[in-house]
Parts: sequence; C-alpha cells; structure tokens
Amino acid sequence: MILITGGTGLIGMHVAYELTRRGQRVRLLYRKSSNRQVLEQVFHFYNTESAPQLALIDWVEGDLSDLFSLEDAMEGVRHVYHCAASVSFIPAEREQMLKNNIEGTANLVNAAMEKKISRLCHVSSVATLGKNENGSPADENTHWKNSPKNSWYAISKYGAEREAWRASEEGLDVIIVNPSLVLGPGDQSRSSLEVFATAKKGLRWYTDGMAGFVDVRDVAAAMIALMESDVKNERFVLSAENLGFKTAFDRMLGEFGHKPTTKKLSPFLGELAWRLEKIFAALSGRRPRIVKETIRAAQEKIRFDGSKIKRVIPAFEYRPVEKSIAEFCTFYK
Repeated sequence: MILITGGTGLIGMHVAYELTRRGQRVRLLYRKSSNRQVLEQVFHFYNTESAPQLALIDWVEGDLSDLFSLEDAMEGVRHVYHCAASVSFIPAEREQMLKNNIEGTANLVNAAMEKKISRLCHVSSVATLGKNENGSPADENTHWKNSPKNSWYAISKYGAEREAWRASEEGLDVIIVNPSLVLGPGDQSRSSLEVFATAKKGLRWYTDGMAGFVDVRDVAAAMIALMESDVKNERFVLSAENLGFKTAFDRMLGEFGHKPTTKKLSPFLGELAWRLEKIFAALSGRRPRIVKETIRAAQEKIRFDGSKIKRVIPAFEYRPVEKSIAEFCTFYK
C-alpha cells in the first residue's frame, strides 16, 4: 500500500492518478474540509473511463496534527508521498501555516519511522533554495540563506524540509523534490492555480518578474520514478522552463480569448497597490487579494535549473510549458 498526504491537492491527486493508472492501490489522507470531488473531476479530465482507477483509492480521514491518525493511516504502507502543505501569504494566517508545514511534517516523519516505512518522498519547494548572486539559475547546490526577503511560506517549507532531512539522518530513505511554479488542473482557488482563475477573467497588468514553471504531471512522474529507483537522501529541483510572468500570463489570456497584458506594474505602483488593498480589505472585512509578499515576488527575476532529474532518470523528459498551458486552460474553460 502507498500513502499520499494532500490527496486532494494538485500534486497529491496527480501522484494518485499516475499510480492508479498503473494499477496500484493507494491510500489518500484527507480532512473533513477537503474537496474530494475535484479529484474525480481531474481523473475524468484525463480519462473519461476512470472509474476503475477511482476504485483503487482508499480514503482515510486524518490530520498532520494528529500523530495517532497518521500512524493508523500508515498500517500496511511501504511508501509515503508527503504532498500536503499550507500555502498562504496572508499575515493573519502565518502562524497556522508554520504549524501545519513544520510540525505537521515532523509528526509525519516520526510516524513513518515508528511504522518502519521504507521510503518517503517529501514535496518541498524552490522557495527553500537560495538565490545565486551572479544571476545564474538556482539548483540543488544553491543553499538557503537567512534573509528578511524570505517569505513566511518559504520559511515554513524550509522548516518542513529540515524535518525530512532529520528523518534521513535517522535511517529513513528520503527523496526531496523542489518544484517551481506547478501548473495543472485542480481547484483554481488554491495556490499557483489562482493564475488560471485570474487569466480566465482577463488581466491588463504585468510585471517584469520571471520564474520557473513545470507541468504537474512531470512532477508526479519524477516523484514516482525516484521512489522506484535506488536513489535516496537526495533533492531534485523540478522545473521545465524559466519564463517571464508576462509571457506565461499572455499565453493563458490567449487561450481564454483575451488580449495580452498591456500595462506594466512598476515596483512603485506595486508597493502602493498592496498598501491600498490592505486598507480596503480591513474596511470591508475580507481577505486581501494581494499582499506585500506576492507583489514583491511578482517583481523578482529568478531562474532554476531542473536538469538533475534527467541525469539520474535518463528516460525523463519535461513537457513544453506552452503546450501544458493550452491543455490545462481547456479544463478551466
């Protein structure tokens, strides 16, 4: 049996899809608040006759904060894919995110060692990598640097990654993957998928920022290939292409029938925008749509080198991001 945490999240459901496509039975950890319907929608998107795959899923209710529920979920399990994580840039949600990501991962690896799980794949993020001062792409050897510029999400994922490394030092075989911005079909109200919801409505503003992008199917395939290999206690950056945000957004806008972005959001306007949004959100009692961390991240130009996986798994190839965007926009349409 294979356990997947975050089974209703973007990466978790795609790991489940690929494993069940191969005929393997999986156990998905979920919370009461999880939207299990979106997994069925995604399975149907890829395969209209996906009922046999869905039958291979065992749903088990649990929570990363509950060590006993994790140990129960790991009964008879040999491999664990830890895909669950909280993503938020809202200051009021910071404390809970830190708790979920760091303490939750600590509980998971402790349960895995208690139940003598053979291998663990931990989904981290490129947010835990440092930035090369010479502007060269960040890779597995670009180490974390403490900085006031680090987002609290990055801090939470770095703390979670340290728990995974601790487990590797205590005898658990661990694989860590660091995906860049992950694109795929799923709940468009969550994390990186919000870009599809924004593009669907239309967008006029752009920034000069740049980041790495990767197809979620490639992330899932890489994770499974690594877990089924002899590799252990290593990290892998998973990033297919480095694109400017304008380029990526314009491709999405075109798929949704909108015109490309035309107005540049300068750093000055960005700083003004998040401050005004903070005031408006407080007055109206809603969550802010943009915050300081997201505005500043949109201005950054960061590149990543995801080629290590191809040297270790020679048959692995990334999908072109442009084709991935076109395919996934049909799901959101």
